[in-house]
Amino acid sequence: MPRGLVKTRQRAADARAGPENRPTASAGGVTPIWALNICMCLVAAVVYVVAVAPLRQSGGTPVLWSVAALVVGFAVGEWWRVFIHFRKESQSFSLSEIPLVIGVFVLAGDPGELVLARILGAAIGLGLIRRQEPIKLIFNLASFAIETETFSILVHRISGTSPTTPSTWLWMLLFMSIASLLGLAFTALAISLAEGRQSPRQWVQPIVIVLIGGFANCSLGLVVVALYNIDGSALLLLLTPLAAIGASYVLYTREHQKHQRLQYLYESSDMLQRASSDGAAIPELLDQLRKVFRADIATVSLLPVATGTVSWRTISTSRGTSDNVDTVLSAEHLERFVPLLDESKRGLIVTPSTSDPDLREWLREQGYTDAMATLLQGEGMLLGTLIVANRMSGVGTFDTDDLHLFDAFAAQTSVAVQNTRLGHRLRQQAFHDTLTDLANRALFMDRLEHALTRRERHDESLAVMFLDLDDFKEINDSLGHMAGDELLARVADRLKLVLRASDTAARFGGDEFAILVEETADPEDTIRVAERVVSVFKRRFVVAGREVTISASVGVAVTATRDISAEELVGQADVAMYRAKVKGKDTYEVFQPGMQDVVARRLEVRTDLERAIDRHELVVLYQPIVDLTTSTPVGVEALVRWKHPRWGMVVPAEFIGIAEETGMIRELGLHVLEEACRQWQEWQVELIDEPAFTVSVNVSPRQLRDPSFVSEVWRILTRAGLPPSHLTLEITESFMVDDPESARDRLRELKGLGVRISMDDFGTGYSSLASLQDLPLDILKIDKLFVDHVAEDPRRTAFAQAIIRMGKTLGLGLIAEGVETAEQAERLQSLGCRFAQGFYFSRPVPAEEIQRMLHASHAMRLAGGRWAEVEPAKRPRLRVLEETA
Repeated sequence: MPRGLVKTRQRAADARAGPENRPTASAGGVTPIWALNICMCLVAAVVYVVAVAPLRQSGGTPVLWSVAALVVGFAVGEWWRVFIHFRKESQSFSLSEIPLVIGVFVLAGDPGELVLARILGAAIGLGLIRRQEPIKLIFNLASFAIETETFSILVHRISGTSPTTPSTWLWMLLFMSIASLLGLAFTALAISLAEGRQSPRQWVQPIVIVLIGGFANCSLGLVVVALYNIDGSALLLLLTPLAAIGASYVLYTREHQKHQRLQYLYESSDMLQRASSDGAAIPELLDQLRKVFRADIATVSLLPVATGTVSWRTISTSRGTSDNVDTVLSAEHLERFVPLLDESKRGLIVTPSTSDPDLREWLREQGYTDAMATLLQGEGMLLGTLIVANRMSGVGTFDTDDLHLFDAFAAQTSVAVQNTRLGHRLRQQAFHDTLTDLANRALFMDRLEHALTRRERHDESLAVMFLDLDDFKEINDSLGHMAGDELLARVADRLKLVLRASDTAARFGGDEFAILVEETADPEDTIRVAERVVSVFKRRFVVAGREVTISASVGVAVTATRDISAEELVGQADVAMYRAKVKGKDTYEVFQPGMQDVVARRLEVRTDLERAIDRHELVVLYQPIVDLTTSTPVGVEALVRWKHPRWGMVVPAEFIGIAEETGMIRELGLHVLEEACRQWQEWQVELIDEPAFTVSVNVSPRQLRDPSFVSEVWRILTRAGLPPSHLTLEITESFMVDDPESARDRLRELKGLGVRISMDDFGTGYSSLASLQDLPLDILKIDKLFVDHVAEDPRRTAFAQAIIRMGKTLGLGLIAEGVETAEQAERLQSLGCRFAQGFYFSRPVPAEEIQRMLHASHAMRLAGGRWAEVEPAKRPRLRVLEETA
């Protein structure tokens, strides 16, 4: 019968245990096929005993050579197939119907011998030569047996007729068609059991092919029988035309194969040129390989060097294409092939008869019937392997011509792999931050928009976190940009460790990061993620061989309404982050609607502050520092105010923090220092009797971390002509916490200029006695917190006394801040504090009022009075600038 459904029959009976070539219904389809095989074998046995065996005629002993010839004919017919190629399709035909037609006449006296000859010949051709697996072989043998029995029973109805009459020919063609259609019905039943019910329309073409092939083979068999009956020697006349037909067929097949291979290679090259670099060409190439080599499976396995990430395997079968990650590919998969492929050949063919036992074992492990395999190479490196396996039934196994063509396809596949690798690189660069390997802003916003879309459909909650490193610029300035980049990479590594698999971390640029938190059941889930993010900064980072402490401010925005956009949600997280910075940094804040106005105000302040110096809007006021023992002003503290054209006088609390964050504090601080030193020079005329009169200027931690700060201080002192010992720089305790060693070095440099160092707001920070004794300090300023109620609260008195005693023990001068009453001044003096400043003596005033104060102090001293002991209301009037924000 024609084998138009050879592939279909193979799929129906495919019971290989390999993981890649099992049919879709294999899990539940193998058992029904075995059940069908058993039923068919029982039917064949029953029909043989009941209907075929009784047809044996008495005295009809078959000639042994004729039975042997039929066995050989059936074996050759099942082993050697004829292929008819039409366009891109190829139809295979078995020639076993020819010996079947001849056999019903030669063994007319014993049809049972014909059935046995058919089974034995098919077993040799399919089982021994083509090595079909048992489930398929048994199905075919049972089907052949029932077909032969049916054909023999039908032919017996016209026994005695001459094989040379037209009526006999017609009956034989009809009977052969019936037998062939019966075999096709068994095939359809097997496929339905294995893969489910099939559409009737798909069987139209196979039925036509079965009938045409059966007619052709049956006709040729009848010609042989007719010539043999007329004159046996006439069969020799068939040799010449059959040889010519065979030679023509061989030449036709070779030319067709050459043309088809060139066509396939052209199509593959065209496919590679049209395909994008995103890997889509690889599945198409695998489908092309299966079609070219008429194989059931094509597989490409790629190493991490080819994918850029992990090992990857793409498998194309007649059931579709699938991808899977194979983490052991690099270790085990290639161990089979690299030693087996010598330098003289690119690929190899593996069949059950292959001499190498290792290859036979690999074939058995994979569950392949046969295979071709080769290595993929490109750019001087090994990329992976390419395999085609399980040649379709009836096509035979792979040969050397296939291997040469396979080598050409392997080269094309290597090109596709390298294009895919390039595509991965381009996508990585387009959607990932190269420094941290996190998503970039574009990818983050795309994922956020998709997450918001899913949220609308499934009513899921999500949150966005915006993270900004605190004082990152200081590390860049002090350690260099390479160290800053290294720190950003280390931060990204820690974020990856604390985030969940469903979260997305991105770097927006600079020291800003964003995190998308999905699958949050309740707000507490988001809070826990925020706490983990903040916690990653508790441990110090090692950057450029040094330990670095850095913190982060985190803003959290949670979806509260359905109609929020991705940009709005990120904006809310940004607002909350700024709120966290205002609170003191190193913390997180959850967005609240009222924050928007606060941040808008901060943004306006930031924008106007950038132009405040150029517009001369910054005003330096001065607050006197008084010697409590002599009631004489001994110095002033320079305090900056912002005289805004619309807002009036803005206090430092509203703009100093913003200046710190933006880095404007450097320019602002130098402006105040330069103005204070210049002003001291103008007062010098009034300081004839005040040789120790000093000016104190606050210095921010950010200024102190600037490597050029010391040289800037020296430049300002030199230009103003101010003796260094008359300048006091006031620092805060926070400067010491971040990097104590660097802080000590910077203070020693300043001390080397001759300036004095004062620690401001002492007692409210984190300083310890151990750190204080190592610092080149001159003065401790007692914070107002300890001065308030010092006159009436014994506890406050005790705290103030402890600080004063400690300062004296360390040999430091002491200045009490925020003195507002005479009682406070007296109590502090009694406790041993010599210097003080506060509203009791004077509010911060303009420079000309300080000059007036110096005149008044000098005049009172000459008159025998003391300026500080005069009631504030009766002192020479000091014009105080109102401080309204």
